[in-house]
Amino acid sequence: MENETRVLEIKTINVWTVFKLALVAYLVIGLIFGILIGIGLGIAGGYAGMLEDTPFAGIVGAGGGFLGGLLLGILYGLFVGVSGGIGAAIFALLYDFFAMIVGGVKIRVKP
Repeated sequence: MENETRVLEIKTINVWTVFKLALVAYLVIGLIFGILIGIGLGIAGGYAGMLEDTPFAGIVGAGGGFLGGLLLGILYGLFVGVSGGIGAAIFALLYDFFAMIVGGVKIRVKP
């Protein structure tokens, strides 16, 4: 009896839970990478004298320096989090649509 398994089919995915999970996961990953990129931009801000004629000179260059780079990094993380959550929710909706047509993913589980 221990070797008995059942096959279950995933017919629908709760879009809201997928969105929340992806939002948090992408937000954390995006903030980590965004802050690292921001630190790099802040360090590069000291070398940005050549960027004085560009639109971002005040943020990345000497006017923004480290804090400007950090701000851009945080904004990057927020963008990645929100867009990742929306993208995952769209894929969950697409899964539900196609699973309705051809059937869902089947998994084998032990009772």
